[in-house]
Amino acid sequence: MKKVLYILLGILFIACYDDKGSYDYHDINETTIEGIDGSYNVTMGVTTLEIDPKVSMTMADPEDTTRFQYEWRANVAYNSTILLGTTRKLNYPVKLDPRNYTLYFRVIDRQTDLVTVATASLNVGAPYSRGILMIGENREGEVDVQMLAMNTDTVLCKDILANSGLPVLRDPVDIIHTGYNSTDKNIKLWVLTKSQAYFMDRMTFKGNETDVFSKLLYLSQSYDSDFVPVDVIPRIKDKAGNVASSSDRAVVCSNGYIFVGSSFMLGGDYYMDPVNCESSNPNVWLKAKPYLLYSLNKYNGIVWYDETNERFMRVASSYVTSSSTMVDVEGDPFDWDQRKTGRTMVYGENTFNTDGGSTDGNSFALLKDGAGEFYIYKFYVSSSVAKRDSYTINRSLATDFDKADFYAFSSRRTVIFYTVGSRLYAYDYNKGNEKCYLLEDFGENQITMLKCDTQIEPSANPIYLATYNDTDGGSLRKYDQGMDPNKVEVIPVPNACWTGLIKIKNMSWRANN
Repeated sequence: MKKVLYILLGILFIACYDDKGSYDYHDINETTIEGIDGSYNVTMGVTTLEIDPKVSMTMADPEDTTRFQYEWRANVAYNSTILLGTTRKLNYPVKLDPRNYTLYFRVIDRQTDLVTVATASLNVGAPYSRGILMIGENREGEVDVQMLAMNTDTVLCKDILANSGLPVLRDPVDIIHTGYNSTDKNIKLWVLTKSQAYFMDRMTFKGNETDVFSKLLYLSQSYDSDFVPVDVIPRIKDKAGNVASSSDRAVVCSNGYIFVGSSFMLGGDYYMDPVNCESSNPNVWLKAKPYLLYSLNKYNGIVWYDETNERFMRVASSYVTSSSTMVDVEGDPFDWDQRKTGRTMVYGENTFNTDGGSTDGNSFALLKDGAGEFYIYKFYVSSSVAKRDSYTINRSLATDFDKADFYAFSSRRTVIFYTVGSRLYAYDYNKGNEKCYLLEDFGENQITMLKCDTQIEPSANPIYLATYNDTDGGSLRKYDQGMDPNKVEVIPVPNACWTGLIKIKNMSWRANN
């Protein structure tokens, strides 16, 4: 056994001794990459990611594409890799879903199979995370959504519904972001039309035909009706995305049904049976006007108008299962029950008006009687509902008030703005000092929306007005309210007129995702 071992050792020794450098050694083509930052922040659907790295080689020409291959990839750890480009210079219109990626730039030497890699962090943000959402119609009459995204610069995002996954929609109603709270998973982004309402993916704005309001309902009985929301409250009340209550919701549908819900009680954004009924007649449904009146700053339930019986009704909280009537007292400025007056509600709005000590904001209702006269009711929806005042519109002063297309109540003054065709009016309803003003005539531009802002700058309460003509498309204008007590005027805000838009039907503020 020892002889065999000696023979093997001898062979190994001789083999090593005879090795006189027969290996072939080659110089390596060393590659260096410069000009790539440590991180990039981009926005999906808005930003084009452009990077022009400097590639240096010791023994070859980096522009030799027959030998060298380039790859740009966005990687998600343990998940996926997405090819962004195959040239040295990257020019990539960002289509990645919003999230964090690792960006890889690879230089591959086909001759030696050597790979040189440079990396960076890539943060893709949602273009729709903050800004003004607008819903309306495109030139084909289809529902479209645009957004004035306001992150560092204001960028117009167009055709947002084009690749959303939803079918072609008609008859836009509203678009609603239900608020911002980093811990609230019940926040939704609603697209409302006359035929259906969809809640969208907040990051990508993708939708699904099954993500409709009925998916959130847990009903104890069947209803011979489809429930399509036309309003969801509470609405955002400031630029940060705060709302009067992050746990309470109320929804009014196009068929006059009202639902209320509490995430504390139901464990999410869910709803049980409708509440547009009286406890004494729980199976008799009362048709609600499409306005939910509440305090913008602090949620204490809602007031709604019963079209069936021409009266105002109260839902005191998100925990009740029916509505209640409210008591009228002789000498009040108006009655909750309107059957004696022959009036019916035609419009309602919530404001930050504080008249009468209404610190959390008064609500307004505009009513009309059979003779064509109009009336304003002002009240405060707090822990109890308080009537503040009533006003009669002087039709001899208020030019074409009965022909108005849109109304908007000022939070700061005794003024209701209204539009007729292309003309914007303001009516000061201050008793004894009533006046009417023609503020502007937009000529061939039809006014398609009017709104006093209670979301972006609620204390200033500026006016947003949209117009449209077939040649130039839609426009959105912002005006400050003049505060001269002797007259009503609106002042165009510099650099706050946006053109080339859709035919805007409605708008709302979207805070962070």
